[in-house]
Amino acid sequence: MRLFAGFLILAMLPVPQVAHAVCDPPRCLDVAVPVPRRLRVPERTVRVLLPAGYAHARARYPVLYLLHGAGDTYRTWTDNTDVQAFSSDFPLIIVMPDGGKDAEAGFYSDWLDGSRQWETFHTRVLRRYVDRKFRTLKGWRHRAVAGLSMGGFGAMSYAGRHPRLYRAAASFSGALDTLYPNPKGPFIYTLHILQVGAWGDPVEHADVWHAHNPTDLAAKLRRTALFIATGNGMRGGPAGDLDDPLAYVIEMVVGTMSRHFTTALDAAGVRHTDDFYGAGYHGWPYWQRELHWVLPQIMAVMGPRR
Repeated sequence: MRLFAGFLILAMLPVPQVAHAVCDPPRCLDVAVPVPRRLRVPERTVRVLLPAGYAHARARYPVLYLLHGAGDTYRTWTDNTDVQAFSSDFPLIIVMPDGGKDAEAGFYSDWLDGSRQWETFHTRVLRRYVDRKFRTLKGWRHRAVAGLSMGGFGAMSYAGRHPRLYRAAASFSGALDTLYPNPKGPFIYTLHILQVGAWGDPVEHADVWHAHNPTDLAAKLRRTALFIATGNGMRGGPAGDLDDPLAYVIEMVVGTMSRHFTTALDAAGVRHTDDFYGAGYHGWPYWQRELHWVLPQIMAVMGPRR
């Protein structure tokens, strides 16, 4: 239990940061999305990366929704990776919404207690706004979702719960089996990583928990190109090491969750592409590495019409 108490502490604090802090206009902009009065979301600002030359072109572009982790905000991808510079080579709009931070981490869902409606905001309100505001290629074949940690969960949960919404989904170190290690006492509940107001008690509201769990949604992902990347929490990984034992503990846990998910995909006969790179910790150098790995592949399946 001491080991997983450490997992809780890490999950509720920001992970080690990498200094980039790049959001340069006109490619990068922050937009406050109008929301219906009845919709309850704590943060409606999203960060958008436009393709190079967007202002002077008439082309339409596919969209990638890039989700953050439990200790982060809509700013964190650009603050901690080279996503702005790297994505300049791709004809792609990247949208980075907020999903709640630390004790307010929303786990990309509409909460049972009605206090948060992240899923409705992201999959309906934001999607429609982006398609109206920017020159997007319409239709699910030109839309993808990806994320890290809690955002990896969000990517696969959204894709499974909305099978006609995304052509591709990618998870980096994602919490892809939210009922791990057992449905009556999943870690994200017993360690208070997910607030009780979100999905309720996992026994009393088992249907809600199963309905959001990517591992339970595996069979609904047949139409989606899936990409799963994770380490195993050991030292000596391809993006280096750091002096933070808890970063290795959490990667060990999410690595196990990701393997449960791919086992469920295999059982359902669902194809997937993996980068289980072995040693590695829960941190930004690895997520930047995996963004570089996955983005060309996502573009290959949902890019512009030829």
